[in-house]
Formats: sequence, C-alpha cells, structure tokens
Amino acid sequence: MTTTPSSRILAAIAASTLVLGALTGCSLPSIPGLPGFGGAGDAVVDSELVGTTWSGTDSDGDSWVLELQEDGTVGLTYDGSSYDDSTDTWAQVGSTVTFHIGFDDGDIDMIGEYAGVDSPMEASGTYPGGSFTVTLVQG
Repeated sequence: MTTTPSSRILAAIAASTLVLGALTGCSLPSIPGLPGFGGAGDAVVDSELVGTTWSGTDSDGDSWVLELQEDGTVGLTYDGSSYDDSTDTWAQVGSTVTFHIGFDDGDIDMIGEYAGVDSPMEASGTYPGGSFTVTLVQG
C-alpha cells in the first residue's frame, strides 16, 4: 500500500471520526497516548475472546491471523509473517471489537461485530489511503 502525506492526514481524520462516532457514550480502557482503545497494560481478562485466534483473507487479498492476548495486545501473522508488537492492540465493548495494528507505511484500524466464538466476525478496516473488509473465523 503506497500513501502520500495528504492521504495519511485524511485517513487519520476519517479513522478518528469513525472511532469517535462508534465509541460515543462508551467507556473503554485506554492505551497510553490513545484514549478510547483498550490495549497494552489494560487487561481484558473478562472477555471470552482472550486466548482465541481469528483468521481470514481480506478484500485486498491479504491473509490475517490475530491472536487476542490477555494484556490487550494482538499476536499477528500477516501474509505469512509473524509479529508480536506491544503497539498492536485489541479491545471489546459489548459486541464491538476493535483492533489497532501498526505497519511501517501506516496504521490499520479495524472494527468488527462479535456474535460468539462459533460465529464469523465481520470487520471493516481503514489504512492510509484505503479501506478493506475481512471475515474472521475462529481457529
């Protein structure tokens, strides 16, 4: 994915607007420096999603495997390469699950609806200069 500075600014504004709109009235634990998202240092131990792994191929053809860790971080395998970075985070409020993944060429934010461990999670994502959808299944 190739981006320009102006597309990064527009993407950041769009992502911020989406997150603020989706989370208005909700109270989430926070990542240091990023209010409103649960993450590193904010244990999510009360969620049945802790320790589960979700995978799928997005609408851009990229493969994702997301391991949802107890400390609010995500173990990630993206197109066959594995990462476990403390800035890659997830959070759950009700049925809404959010993910924040850092890439060298820009961050990705995804939001999905969780309907139970036996149901697929439909998610939409944004990155600098674009968007995608992905159906994640447990396992």
